[in-house]
Amino acid sequence: MSDASTPDSAAPVAVTFARPEESGPFRRGLDGVRKGKCGALPAWRGRIGKISVLVIHTGIGPVSAQRAIRELLAHGKPRRVICAGFAGGLDPALRVGDTLTADFPGAPILSCALPIETPAEKIAAFRVTGARLVDMESATLAEACALANVPLTAVRAVSDSADQFLPVPFDAWFDTQRQCARPVALVLHLLRHPSHIAPFVRFLSRLPRVAKALAAAVEAAVRNEE
Repeated sequence: MSDASTPDSAAPVAVTFARPEESGPFRRGLDGVRKGKCGALPAWRGRIGKISVLVIHTGIGPVSAQRAIRELLAHGKPRRVICAGFAGGLDPALRVGDTLTADFPGAPILSCALPIETPAEKIAAFRVTGARLVDMESATLAEACALANVPLTAVRAVSDSADQFLPVPFDAWFDTQRQCARPVALVLHLLRHPSHIAPFVRFLSRLPRVAKALAAAVEAAVRNEE
């Protein structure tokens, strides 16, 4: 990647996802994809048309995202960063699988350290902020990119709509410090709350469709660079 003060047209578009579950369909759609490293980060390089693409995973949440974006930017300047992934719907008009593409600053996306888990909290956030989606990384990535003079576009796909509860509390299934799932805690939660099992299974069953919609939207955003 270029070390110039501004991105150049030969530099790749860097696409960040929090987790492999989000990035899989997009990575598989790249031409000539190969796995390597970007500094300490696992990275995938490929092409979409004439555009060189670099994919990394940031981990979930602002702390992990900050570490990852610093590592990315320390090893060159991409022509653009596309911050991609799942998001919770705040705007009642958005349904599961809908996508939103927006440039920072000014994107209608609220970033929080933890998910917004209940319909009441989602509607309140929508009314107060006007944001249409909530995620956990975009604002952190956008701030770092702004300091580096790298443009950032967010591409998000709705995993849970404004009228839906997250079926399992976030801290019952994921450890943000270790960046790993908590299977024992998840099983214990579901044993204590068996009514959450069916909604949780339905939530998981939707995610492959959401990931495919996300991949299509990210590809479209990359092609805008041609």
